[in-house]
Formats: sequence, structure tokens, C-alpha cells
Amino acid sequence: MGGPHCGIHVRLLIDVTLAGLSGLLLVASFPTFDVHWLAWIALVPLLLAIERGGPGRAFLLANVTGLVFFVGVFEWIWQVSAYNALDEAALGLYLAQYVSIWALGLRWLHGRSGVPAMLLGPALWVGLEYVRSHAGFLSLPWMLVGHSQYRQPLLIQLSSITGVYGLSFVIVLVNLGLADALRHRPWSWRAIPGPLSVAVGAVAIVVAHGYVVLSAEPATETMTIAAVQGNVPQNVKWDAAHRETTLSRYAALTREAARQRPALIAWPETAVPGDVEHDPRLFKPVRDLAMETGIPLLVGSAEHAKFTKREFGSRTYNSMVLVTPDGRIAGVYRKIRLVPFGEYVPLKGIITWPAAIAASMGDSVGGDTPTVFQVGDIGVGSTICWENIFADLFRRFVVKGARVVINATNEAWFQDSSAPRQFLAISVFRAAENRVAVLRVANTGISAAIDPYGRIVRRLRGPEDRDVFIAGVLVAPMPVSRVTTFYTAFGDVFALTLVAGCGLLVIGVAIRAMARWARRASRAHERAIPADNLPVA
Repeated sequence: MGGPHCGIHVRLLIDVTLAGLSGLLLVASFPTFDVHWLAWIALVPLLLAIERGGPGRAFLLANVTGLVFFVGVFEWIWQVSAYNALDEAALGLYLAQYVSIWALGLRWLHGRSGVPAMLLGPALWVGLEYVRSHAGFLSLPWMLVGHSQYRQPLLIQLSSITGVYGLSFVIVLVNLGLADALRHRPWSWRAIPGPLSVAVGAVAIVVAHGYVVLSAEPATETMTIAAVQGNVPQNVKWDAAHRETTLSRYAALTREAARQRPALIAWPETAVPGDVEHDPRLFKPVRDLAMETGIPLLVGSAEHAKFTKREFGSRTYNSMVLVTPDGRIAGVYRKIRLVPFGEYVPLKGIITWPAAIAASMGDSVGGDTPTVFQVGDIGVGSTICWENIFADLFRRFVVKGARVVINATNEAWFQDSSAPRQFLAISVFRAAENRVAVLRVANTGISAAIDPYGRIVRRLRGPEDRDVFIAGVLVAPMPVSRVTTFYTAFGDVFALTLVAGCGLLVIGVAIRAMARWARRASRAHERAIPADNLPVA
């Protein structure tokens, strides 16, 4: 027999399914699936599910979306041997709250502020993406919804003004417009609902802007750089018994690259298995190779931090070292953004983390200054590992004069998963935001060249078209653009404006709610006074 409770349960099941579907569509929008157009409809099922009930119900349903999305998009993290179920639960639940707070805020603020959902929804989403990207050691600007469009050059040019957040705004706007259109069926193409018309118009403006930008004269100045991909297995990378073999492999590939006479040859993150600056057994073969080829070498190294401050003891810097053809060390960059719980334990001495979470794989020291190497008259920056995901840090290199940025990385940890493909997708936006060429130099792949407009123009591939776990050399002429974009000049002013606007709106709505509560409490108190003053018999 059916009944009202049965209907409620069926409705709940449908809404949970819709919320889960949104999570799956988001996962499919990103690498490795790369069905980029799904991002434009991914939030529609969730939006339809949360239109019934209050903010609390929306919060819980969006938790389903967030969990499915982030657990799915981070499937590769299980390849890290130290990762465990507790880590997964903490990561999934933490990141899911950004989607949940968005849904709660949309329902709560829209009903109390009168701000149109078409404006409120995208603004809240971008505000929360910005907070997720700047949350201290919890910062993780990974697979922001705009990143799904990394293979769409016309669209990503918007990032030179707004950063990736502008594209996230437009994608969420379209999702809200489609959800509104589905709620108000039937309608004809002659009378398209207003919100959908606004969304279509916004996309048209973004496409037109992209067309104008890409129609401009390309940079004619180039700098040829060679990326050396050693494909050194992670289980032998730090084994002292394999040092000579590793250096010999890189030497052979470097000589191969030198035949094409690039201006610079770059090795991946920690390609030299030790401290190239202070260990003569490591420095000599690298110096000799630079002198033999007559080409500067930019190599990854693990530098002993005690040489800068004695109290650092046995801790290390993750560094990139420039060795010139005359045998000198011309500059060093020390990685600034370290991986929490991977390269260091955050808030050590303040918080005692569970042993399962704080089983750090290293005890590194972070640098504090972006280094721009001068190669001829061109400034070259070098980020390390995941630093390319932090738009504000990357921008600091460009502001200091970098016109080409090398991202040296070692993604052997993640095996043949979606991780290197997602890293590559994010790097596309760093190029387009700042109008600089980006060269990824990876130990096991993906090594690739990205032009100043965010187009992947070259990619190292091996037999059977593989782009990971192959050894080889990628020599690429990197365009040198001298343009300073709005984003480079002013940073995340677009996202910060939305964060400030949403914050003021929340405060305003909260003050009004408290004022109403105070008035109701006052009236209730006034009604209670006569009763309190009745004479006692």
C-alpha cells in the first residue's frame, strides 16, 4: 500500500539520485573523460533537486554531489602508497562542503534578499572557489569548474581578465538558465525564458572576446627550450646505488636535445638525486655536461637546507638550479608552496594530527622568493610540482619579469592516472591568464608546450602514442609575448569583488533576520507583561 510517506521517500530517492548525477557529470567534464560540454549542464540535476524544501535539505543533497564529484575526480590519489581511507574521508568530506554551502547559500539568500538566482548562484560559486583556493594549508584550487574548458581556446581567453573564475561564473550561469527553462516548460524558441537568454548572451560575449584575442598578431619572438623526460621509476629515484645510472640517462638525453641547439635545456623536479649545489659528486657531471654542450642546464635538486640556516638540520629544499656553460651556478629557485602532509606537517607543534594522516613523506623547507632566471634577455620562471595550480603564485613570477615559465614536476607517484592530465589542464590557464608560454617538464610525463593563449602546441609522445612513462626529449620554440594582461596587472580582482559582494549580502541578510527576531521577541515580551502583573489571590 502507498501513502504520503511512500511518496516522500520516492521523492527523496529521486532527489538524491539527481544530486549524485550532478556529481558524475562533473567528474566526466574533466580529464581523463574530458567531455567538456557536460560542465554546462552538470549542475542542472542538483538545481532541480534543491528547489523543493529549505536550505538545510539543499545542503544535504549538495553533499551528495560534492562527495561523488571530489571522490571521482581525485581517483588517482589512491596511487600514492601512503594514502588511506581516513585521508579519503577527510578530503572528500572537506571539499564537498564547498558545494553544500553553495546550495545552502543559494536557497537561503535568494529567498531572503531578493537577489536574482541568476546573479547570486554564479557569484556564490566563484566566491567559494576562491575561498577553496586560499584556505591556508587547506588551499586546493583543483578542478575548478572553469578548468573543464581547457581545450576550448575561444572560451579560455576570458581568463586574461578574470582568471579561471570568470569562466566558472559563466558555466554556472548557463546551468542556472537551463534549470530555470526546465522549470517553466513549455516554452517556444520565439519566447525563450529571460534567464536562459541572459546565459546565452553571456556565452556569446565570451566567444566574441576570444575570437578578437586570437585574431591578434601572434608573437614573433621565440625561445627554444628542450624538456628532458627521464622516466626514472619512483622506487629507484632516491636509491644511491642508481645515482650514476640516473645521471647517465639524463646526460644521454641532454646530448640528444643539444643537437637542436636550444637556448636552455630543462630537467624535471629533483632529477638530480641529491644536492647538486653542495655535493661535488653530483655537481661535477652536471657542470661538465653544461660546459660540453655549451647550453645552460636548469635541473631539479634536493638542496640541504642547513647550508642556509643551521637550525634546519637535515631538512631539504626542493630546488631548481641553473648551471651555465662556463660551469657556474647562476641562480636557484626553492619551492615555495609545499604539499601539506606530503612535504611537511602543517601546524606542527600546535595540532597533533592522527598518525594515519600525518605520516609525512618528507620534511622539507619552503622557499620565500620567486626566482626569475635570465637566459639571454628573456626572463624564465620555474615553478615546481603542484605550484602551477596556484594562480597567485604563478602570477608573481610573471610580475617579476618571467616571459616563459617552466613547470618542473615528478608525477611518477600517480602512475598512469588522470593526475598528469589534470595538472596539464590547469597549466593551460596559467598561460592564458598571463599571456606567457608554459613548458611542462615531467619525469614520467606529461611533458608539453603551451603557447601564451593556452593552446597545447606540442606534447612528448612515445610508441603507441603514449604520453606517460616514456623517456625522451621535447624541443619546442616557446613564443615570447611582451603583453601584460589585466589579470597579471590586477590579479583576482573579479573574484575578490564577488567574495566581498557575497559577504556583504550575507551580513545584510543576517542583520535583517536578527532585527526581525528582536522585534518578535519584544512583542512577545510586551504581551506577557499583563499576565505577569495579575494580582495573586
